[in-house]
Amino acid sequence: MFFYFEINRFWLQGYFIMIDEGRFLSHHGFAKTNSWIVIVISVFLMLAGAVMLLLLLLADKPDEQVVQLTLLAGMSCIVSGILFIFLRQYIKPSQVYELHENGVLVINQHDHKDRFIPFEKISDIYLYRAGKYAGRLKHAMAFRTDIYNQWNKISPNVSGAKRLIKAIIDQQLLQRGPASLNRLANDGHVSFFYRTEGRLKCLLMRNFFMMNEKQLRLSALSLTTENVAISIEEIHTIKGGESEQTIRLLDVQGKVLFSIPYLSLFSADLFIALIEHMIESRIPIRT
Repeated sequence: MFFYFEINRFWLQGYFIMIDEGRFLSHHGFAKTNSWIVIVISVFLMLAGAVMLLLLLLADKPDEQVVQLTLLAGMSCIVSGILFIFLRQYIKPSQVYELHENGVLVINQHDHKDRFIPFEKISDIYLYRAGKYAGRLKHAMAFRTDIYNQWNKISPNVSGAKRLIKAIIDQQLLQRGPASLNRLANDGHVSFFYRTEGRLKCLLMRNFFMMNEKQLRLSALSLTTENVAISIEEIHTIKGGESEQTIRLLDVQGKVLFSIPYLSLFSADLFIALIEHMIESRIPIRT
């Protein structure tokens, strides 16, 4: 029993040693700008309310209507300031991140547990709109290691969100791109998931686990979904992406064979890169 324990202990030590996080690059916590803006607004409102009440106390026989209006305005300012303090806690991200050479360290703000996720383990990247500028793409993203694990959200309230999101997307292309091409060349397939909810529902939805996901399968011969099957040989051009917000696959005459919103498709940048490579090189299947 002791010998068995020692073997497992050394195996576990070896396992943890194998997790090489690489050089620390940057920390991404609660954006200080957003935090200070909320604090300043809160303090200003509460001070304004306190000043109104103080002036009311110092006034010499004020009119009854003035008293009522001043009380209402003062209390409204104080209550609004308190609500802004609660708002700060609401917008504070539940997870902060450390970017390393080989992956991302996810730090949960509630239980303070750390999880290191290597770049090659990230399977799905979901870009979404967030905030009052939801009409255009904001720097908000969620990523996960597989369909059975939770999403890790990077909201605009995370400092350096734009830089962190770009790093994760670039690393997914570098890590999963060659492996995916090799799988396609060996008669395998690569799965992508996409959501089917309407835009409004997606904006209001906070729990990504409730998304209705469907699967798209890409092989060296075809692209198949629940409703369509397209031969790769028919695809002549791919257009769209983040700037156009719609990905379109066109045949030689310019006819649209398949289209999907950029923000609906998980790991859309990887999908575009694979299709572009397949169009250029027409991957052969090894027998």
